[in-house]
Amino acid sequence: MTWTLKDSNDRKVVEGILDLSTVKAIYKLQVRGVVGHLAGVVKEGKESTIVVAADKDDKKIILKIFKVEASQFQRMQKYIVGDKRFSGIKLTRRSLVPEWCKKEFSNLKRSRKAGVNVPRPIAFYRNILVMEYIGDDELAPKLKDTHLDNPKKIFDDIIKELRKLYCGAQLVHADASEYNILMYDGRPVIHDMAQSVELSHPLADEFLRRDVGNLCKYFERLGVVRDREKAAREIADCGKE
Repeated sequence: MTWTLKDSNDRKVVEGILDLSTVKAIYKLQVRGVVGHLAGVVKEGKESTIVVAADKDDKKIILKIFKVEASQFQRMQKYIVGDKRFSGIKLTRRSLVPEWCKKEFSNLKRSRKAGVNVPRPIAFYRNILVMEYIGDDELAPKLKDTHLDNPKKIFDDIIKELRKLYCGAQLVHADASEYNILMYDGRPVIHDMAQSVELSHPLADEFLRRDVGNLCKYFERLGVVRDREKAAREIADCGKE
């Protein structure tokens, strides 16, 4: 059987970028009706490729395609080992990347249920995560690329989102920074959550303090100074009204 994407335009989108295994996986998602046509590659990073696509109703969606061979294998293990949801998996590059994809889908689903402002997860298959498109004609910009009229308010909003993540979803983001938060309609959207860990993870507290430190450092450049320990306590104080 010849494995191809639905039409020549789809093939042009991924030509020279994706390996045959990933092309087969996209085709499978198309056959299932999850993905319609592909629109274009938005970003090709070291560990993933972001592709804009459309669903069967021609509504924009995002395919986040994790690269199997280029993944930072040692870094990924740090966030998988110690997570009881993924106990017993084989720690090989080829087996870990699909688990990494599954982990982000699971984290987004839990976060969404807890009311955290994250992209809606739609489906996953092998190394491909399908999720909601955030933006209008263009994808929503990252926090670092957004001019903030009121940086203190946005920082407060981010702390509230991380608190919902911690107290509602029982997760720590573990890589929160100006690079992993989008800005859309004046609100922060938390994304890139494959590494996020449950509160029971042995490094959860360390990751929380690192998240807070990253954000405090960024907002200090915008003139907003916040005590790091107090901010971490604010996120983790789940009894607070």
